[in-house]
Amino acid sequence: MVYVRGRIKRGRRMNQDPLFSSAGELANFVVASNLIDYDLAKNFEFQRCQTAFPCSVQPMVYHPTPNRTIVVFIPSPDCTQYPLPEGGDLVPSPEFKFLCTKECPSVSINRAALTLFLSLHDHLSGLKAQLTEREGQLIITGHSLGGSVASLFTLYLLDSMDKKRKCRPICITFGSPLIGNFGLQHSQWNSFFLHLVSNKDPVPGLFLPSSHSQTTVYKPFGTYLFCSELGCACFDNPDLILKLLAVISSEVAGGLLQVVDYGEILRNLKNKAIWKGPQLAGERFTEPFSAGIIMKLETIGFDQTKLLQHNIDIRRMEAEARSLTKKTKASDIKELNDIKKYMALLEWYKKKSKDAKKGYYDCFKSGEFRRDIAVGEFMGHLNAYWEDMVAEAQWKPQTEGASFRTGWLFSGTTYRRMVEPLDIAAFYRDGGTDYINNGRSQHYKLLQQWYEEDAKPPSRDQLDSRKEKVSALLTEDSCFWAYVEEAILSCESLKNANSSPEQRESSWDNLVMFGEYVMEQIENYAVSPEIFLEESSFMKWWGEYEDYIDTNRNFYSSRLVNFTKRSSYKQYGRRAI
Repeated sequence: MVYVRGRIKRGRRMNQDPLFSSAGELANFVVASNLIDYDLAKNFEFQRCQTAFPCSVQPMVYHPTPNRTIVVFIPSPDCTQYPLPEGGDLVPSPEFKFLCTKECPSVSINRAALTLFLSLHDHLSGLKAQLTEREGQLIITGHSLGGSVASLFTLYLLDSMDKKRKCRPICITFGSPLIGNFGLQHSQWNSFFLHLVSNKDPVPGLFLPSSHSQTTVYKPFGTYLFCSELGCACFDNPDLILKLLAVISSEVAGGLLQVVDYGEILRNLKNKAIWKGPQLAGERFTEPFSAGIIMKLETIGFDQTKLLQHNIDIRRMEAEARSLTKKTKASDIKELNDIKKYMALLEWYKKKSKDAKKGYYDCFKSGEFRRDIAVGEFMGHLNAYWEDMVAEAQWKPQTEGASFRTGWLFSGTTYRRMVEPLDIAAFYRDGGTDYINNGRSQHYKLLQQWYEEDAKPPSRDQLDSRKEKVSALLTEDSCFWAYVEEAILSCESLKNANSSPEQRESSWDNLVMFGEYVMEQIENYAVSPEIFLEESSFMKWWGEYEDYIDTNRNFYSSRLVNFTKRSSYKQYGRRAI
């Protein structure tokens, strides 16, 4: 953990809240909306039109309604029956470097799927451009290796898609092999993928080792819907999915020559909910979690004898899941309490700085005391927390994301107004210029954007209320001090004998605009009275500005000049004291 200009450098939390809250919710949505029936029909309709030629995959685009687009990746018959077992190794791919994180710095992709994807790269780039502009429901699907390429294309599309887009793609695959390693499990897009697997289909587990003692670098991602003649069951536990795929692949008779009829298996799914287990489960098993998992497994042909035979320990998985949940909840509660503590400490620091007639912005910038250094650590923790919160909100669907943001935007605005001035202080202390364009973090920009989307001009009653409370308010524009610093630099440019006439004219224009901006903030009671403290950077700027006006522009007048020369600022906020 390293502090760098107001930030604690740490890996970003990748456990983003999903598009759907559970595996069952995603599966139920897809089944109830007829997407499986329709996409499966289009898969095999197009697939029957393919002729026998060397293994390849072709994308087909279909628009069943004006608001729905389906992209089907159709494998050739040869590709379906013999899905390139020699391409079962994993290779790194620069095309999917965007999936890398600090926890997983490299992501590897199945060679066969990647080869097919890259062979279509030029065509898919054009298709991506078309789809990112199109509104409405977008389904990407494929069977066997066609499903593998569909998954890769969906990731490729999601990375370039506008985060404000109302509808994002859902990828549905049928009998698709695993395509990647640990890095895919940590993708924030896991909830956009649903993989259907028959208990008679060996292809999804094609690249897994046959021996239980061997380990594999392949890892499943997304939600898996396992189907049999008895019913279907939905899982999102990667370890359990991996074991189920390995068992199915090793036990299915006939190997890869067997063609699985997903249409027959799924024909009755339309009017069925995803299986949740009968009421008598509690009589057979003491733990509800174990009961639910075991009964779902029985539905797809995994009775307790088979579970024992293949060393699938449900109760151990339950204990691990519960332990992780408890740790996560405890960690979240502790983190939230820490955030409140750091904000309270900054409030204390702000008060101490005000007592020194300097203001917390300038105290932190000068860094004269030990407490100034400690504040840097508080900032680091707060910035790391809010950077994660903003990133999480960005990847939620628009409606859900807006609701999510509303819940904490007030706290986020208070944080931005309190902490960003300190980041600005550090930026200019280190010799930076033009913070707005060269130093401002994206999460500050988004917090401000979201606030302004809902903000309305203050009414007269609101202005009166602000006037009463202004002495206790934070400056509303969190970039105020950046504008002050640029105004100081403009004053220096005016006084610099080496400045060209053009530079002086530009600096003067900037100062005139800054003066108008400051008066607008003052009239709206949107700045804290702290800016008028004797030792503040704002008053330093005013001293230099006043000196220049008196010497070079004696007849210049403005609202801010009149306000300050009359010492009206001394009354600003007094009514509330």
